[in-house]
Amino acid sequence: MSEERKAARIARNGFRVIADTLQREIEAGGIEVGSYLPTERELQTSFGASRATIRKALASLVDIGWAKSVPNRGVMAARGFKPVASTKIGLIDSGTFVQQVLGVKLSALLEQHGLQLVHLAGSIDYPMEYALQRALDQEFAGIFVWPYRGFPDQETIQKAAKQIPIIALDHKLNGAETDIVTFDYELAGYQATEHLIKSGARRIGVTGMLDMLEITHQRFCGYMKAMFAYGLQPRSRDFLFTATSGQDEDDISVLEMKLRSGDRPDAMLVLQDQYLPKVVEASLRSGISVPRDIQFATIGDDVDITVDSVGMSSVAFDWEGFAFESMQLLIDRLQNLNRPPQVRFASQKLVVRGIKNSQESDLTMSSDQEAGYSFPLPISKAQYRYSTTWRLQTNSPLSHSGENKP
Repeated sequence: MSEERKAARIARNGFRVIADTLQREIEAGGIEVGSYLPTERELQTSFGASRATIRKALASLVDIGWAKSVPNRGVMAARGFKPVASTKIGLIDSGTFVQQVLGVKLSALLEQHGLQLVHLAGSIDYPMEYALQRALDQEFAGIFVWPYRGFPDQETIQKAAKQIPIIALDHKLNGAETDIVTFDYELAGYQATEHLIKSGARRIGVTGMLDMLEITHQRFCGYMKAMFAYGLQPRSRDFLFTATSGQDEDDISVLEMKLRSGDRPDAMLVLQDQYLPKVVEASLRSGISVPRDIQFATIGDDVDITVDSVGMSSVAFDWEGFAFESMQLLIDRLQNLNRPPQVRFASQKLVVRGIKNSQESDLTMSSDQEAGYSFPLPISKAQYRYSTTWRLQTNSPLSHSGENKP
């Protein structure tokens, strides 16, 4: 190839080199999102390129979403998002009860804005990365993600976050900075623990799942703050977790040994409501009366459980408000692709259903009333109805006079 042809080829493709250089500066923060790029004349001097080449480079950046042209002002650095014509919004989750309810509510809310919710995942065996790539390939307008893998592939997550608006639901999507809608989980831990203290408990244990999620540690932190605020000493021997990430079945053996011993808490905070049934069962099998001998409070109100018609107190989350905040945040992001990520909090409340020696006036909600939902549920909650009449029969399964409807 002659030197003339080589030089001509470089001149034709030089805009890509310039565009790539500017993009890397924006990604690294050297050029802040929302600030203006150098003028065409300044870029000509910096790169030693013609005005036509500079304009082509800037147009390329605008086309792929890393810049925005502002008439009569210049070219502004952007986040890499590119508007698409699609009305499809993805929902990536693992198909739990709450997530199914949210999916129905989000779908109805998005329809009011001419958007279509498409469920992209529903199993822990289907990696989030696959679903994210599908959304990218099909040019979805945005994605809701309820992260169900603690350590996703960083390259895929970062790539997706740079190309499509993502709203993380409940907790952060590790590997990328995105918008997020969540609850004040530290406050929830405090509220539930404070309730137990005010109802007379002085030695409060903790159970449920301990994992790497920040929101789990926030719940535990709320418990610790409440204990210290009321002059009570948490005891490490009362930390009786029954599950962790990737564990197939709850392991309540240590909890049950503790409950059967004379050295046991007089109350337990269950960090996640889905673990409450097994914990209550362990207590009843141990011959402990609920709530006379041991009280429970849990975070979350999505499991319907009673013992002798006494409901469990909990911190209930406003999932209808959560769905509305999620929808609003997505619409705002689609209209302002290059704004900084935001965190929004939905509301929550303490629901007192049954405490030791309680009077009717102490209760904020009866056993059969639901909290967290002011709309008809598309699917029913799991129901657990127990009686304190349990008998341990030698060499035979444990039996009880209550009814369990998982």
